[in-house]
Amino acid sequence: MSQKHVLLIEDDRVFQSVVEQFLIQQNYAVHCVEYGEQGVFWCQQNTPDIVLCDLMLPDINGLEVIERLLSLAPHLPVIVISASDDMGDIREAVRLGAWDYLVKPIDRLDTITQAIEHCLQRHRLEETYVSDIWELDSHINQLYQDDHIVARLANDLLAKQPLNVGDYHIESQVAAGAEANIWIDYRPLTEGRVLIVMATAHSQTEQNLIPLLVLKTLIDPLIRQHLAGSDDTILDPRSLVQHINFELCHSRVRTAFDGVFAVLDTEQHAFRWTQVGDRLRMQPQAKPDLALGIWRHASFHNYIQTKLKRVHCQLPEAILSIERQSSSSSSSE
Repeated sequence: MSQKHVLLIEDDRVFQSVVEQFLIQQNYAVHCVEYGEQGVFWCQQNTPDIVLCDLMLPDINGLEVIERLLSLAPHLPVIVISASDDMGDIREAVRLGAWDYLVKPIDRLDTITQAIEHCLQRHRLEETYVSDIWELDSHINQLYQDDHIVARLANDLLAKQPLNVGDYHIESQVAAGAEANIWIDYRPLTEGRVLIVMATAHSQTEQNLIPLLVLKTLIDPLIRQHLAGSDDTILDPRSLVQHINFELCHSRVRTAFDGVFAVLDTEQHAFRWTQVGDRLRMQPQAKPDLALGIWRHASFHNYIQTKLKRVHCQLPEAILSIERQSSSSSSSE
């Protein structure tokens, strides 16, 4: 197998040297630069197989480097290696087109090679199926030229009517004329439980409807498996979100998702949820985890509200609410 060429844009000379020597030992050809402008210029003259880029560079911001590199080569795999674990930095890097995001300090250097191999494999798959991608893009473009189809598909992602289960009333409202960028679902499960989903997508394009449909297709089989008694992943929001994130990060969907994934137990009066991304406002409050589809190493958390009385989830153009009709209950953490 021929050597793969790696461009490393990193101003920390110690870290640069360590990574360079490790990658050379792993049979990569490595070219190192300390400045973002050097990296952009080198890519204008050469064609690396993959780029590793820090965000904090001495001349220009690494986010600008990513944007300029991908304007030169839109399909070039770029992996960010940064000391920043700020959600805003990660989100912006992925929005601009980064394929992965590794946070310093990196305990094991083989984490870098695993990320490189994952990106290269994904790149090979995309090259193999480029004709299929063109065909899909053609269908998507045709779809978005038909306002009636877009409206129908967007409407399919919204709950049609309120749901009453046990003492609980669940309903949602979406502003008139809202863009096709929201998925709201509340689906009865077994033993008085209800799956609650409220999600939105954000990407480089305005075509967020397709990614939301993809997200829905990842969850629907798990609902069917639960109802058939073969798998209960759907009952644990944290496990559900980890599963979805794994699938999204290994797919060709270049979109991040914010939202709430929850299970309401109407018999135990408990609400268990995982919140991803920071676009959705929720009461009760919880610290949101990283948006889905950004970072395959992301970790997620479960939160639980017992003696549930009321839940309120809100996006700028939509509201989902859960109310317990019984006046005898009280809310507590």
